[in-house]
Amino acid sequence: SGSYDATIRKWRTIDGKELAVLRGHTNSVRSLCLTPNERYIVSASSDCSIRIWDLKTNQPVGDPLLHDDQLLAVAVSPDGKYIASAGSDKKICIWSLDAVLERY
Repeated sequence: SGSYDATIRKWRTIDGKELAVLRGHTNSVRSLCLTPNERYIVSASSDCSIRIWDLKTNQPVGDPLLHDDQLLAVAVSPDGKYIASAGSDKKICIWSLDAVLERY
């Protein structure tokens, strides 16, 4: 789950136990998307950044991807190769997830 306290929390669905708190954003997390291979979560925040999180290590992958204003939504393509993001800057950006992961 993403939160207004700038964190992402991993939960065990069977009993609701909190498994991890992911920290890195500096403002509310507005949108989350799981990659098709279920290895990464992509988050969009009001801090104008997109972050990619490795769910095995619970750490961010690479540098944040930046918009000019706060983000409202993020999605990952069905093949897991691209990230689409939209924000208050009235832009929709397409990012290569493969390129980010290669630098990681």
